[in-house]
Amino acid sequence: MEHTKHIWRAAILLIVVLTGVVAVRHFMVPSSFGEMGYYRGDALYEFMDKAPEHGSQAACAECHDDIAGEKAAGAHAQVQCEVCHGTLTSHIRDDDKFADMAIDRSWRLCAHCHRRLVARPEGMPQIDPAEHLELAPGEAIPEEACLDCHDTIHNP
Repeated sequence: MEHTKHIWRAAILLIVVLTGVVAVRHFMVPSSFGEMGYYRGDALYEFMDKAPEHGSQAACAECHDDIAGEKAAGAHAQVQCEVCHGTLTSHIRDDDKFADMAIDRSWRLCAHCHRRLVARPEGMPQIDPAEHLELAPGEAIPEEACLDCHDTIHNP
């Protein structure tokens, strides 16, 4: 029995460590964890309490009726304003403008919908950006390449 002292010490140490892990886990894991799946159930209610950040095209048209009219007549009529611009709450609070609206002018935004993909509908205008811009292999696409030629984005 004398030669097994180190085994008993290791076993006791393992039991103490496991007991500590279980105790710490008990206090660290929220009580709502696992109620609705493998996440904290209270998070759902916290998200439900948040105010929406997005607006509609009608909300944008209240102040920008000239642009809304141009856009409604164009090919981008069904594209929501916030796809290219930021969320409404980054521009308007309490019915007052407090900041300029963010605008994504990068070619990546246009390519998000117009890059050639087999899965896209046939009537959708599609391009290969490097081929369309006639770039040399490996040449970088200029950041605002689309806006150099397509200057009427709301009604291209």
